[in-house]
Amino acid sequence: MSLALALVVGPLVLAWLAPAVLNPAVHRIRDPFTVLLGWLIVTAATVLTFAAGVVLLLIPGGQQARLGYLAHQCWLAVRHLQRPGVDEALGAVGALALVALLVRLTTATLRHWRAQRRLRQAHQDLLTLLGGTTGPGPEPVLRMPYAAPVAYSVGGRRGLVVVSDGVEQLPPAQRAAVLCHEHAHLRGRHHLIVSAVDALAAALPWLPLTRQAPDAVRLLVELCADDAAVRACGPGAVGAALIALSEAPRPAHALSMSGSDVVVRLHRLQTAAPARRLPGRLAATTAALVAPALAGVLAIAAMCG
Repeated sequence: MSLALALVVGPLVLAWLAPAVLNPAVHRIRDPFTVLLGWLIVTAATVLTFAAGVVLLLIPGGQQARLGYLAHQCWLAVRHLQRPGVDEALGAVGALALVALLVRLTTATLRHWRAQRRLRQAHQDLLTLLGGTTGPGPEPVLRMPYAAPVAYSVGGRRGLVVVSDGVEQLPPAQRAAVLCHEHAHLRGRHHLIVSAVDALAAALPWLPLTRQAPDAVRLLVELCADDAAVRACGPGAVGAALIALSEAPRPAHALSMSGSDVVVRLHRLQTAAPARRLPGRLAATTAALVAPALAGVLAIAAMCG
């Protein structure tokens, strides 16, 4: 059995099967950061393991490390009407897939980066014109003259929190919970995480793992921010703030307390206390890292058996 073949087949198998395991975990595990680690590491390990397998397939017998060797082998096979070996054929297909992935990923990443840069620049301009005040965090707070309660955060190297006059009218505990939630998004680099999975989903929309990752990750970063606000302000204040902001609008590419599955988050606040368990996080990280290669070994063993 070829190790390279296992490293190519495993990620493809995992990309189809992993969401069936990860999606239910969102609602069953008390620590959302553990599940978030699982999604991110499985996704990254799947892509990197596939790339490693393709690289190994491009080195038949460990003798050559050049794409030219593979092209020469394919040319000889065509010239003499011989079928190329399995490794050579899979290497050629994998190389084309990697090139296509890199092109699509680069395009999607640039598109998201430009959209977020425009959003950040617009809010920075407003902050310069209107002035900002500092809330319970190092990031500036932009206050908008809008009666309904609206709050969201804009990521970037100079992230900021945007709140409306309606948030200022909330009770102090709820107002503090809103600000803590949005500051948690900025401290956790949640905008960067969401942008990364969005770009992967745009590059590989046909794989269930990458296609379903954006919705799952958005919910998980909201749960992580909710937990941070609960630790600072208590579950009652966070739940009341969620209800107050449940219908609030937000711009695209921003994260908001009203952003994702408010009903699910309210239910979790009522039934589970935030948990931060290091052993569970280490176990999730280890399992996610070895899953692509293990899936390949099992898949090839099943095919050979």
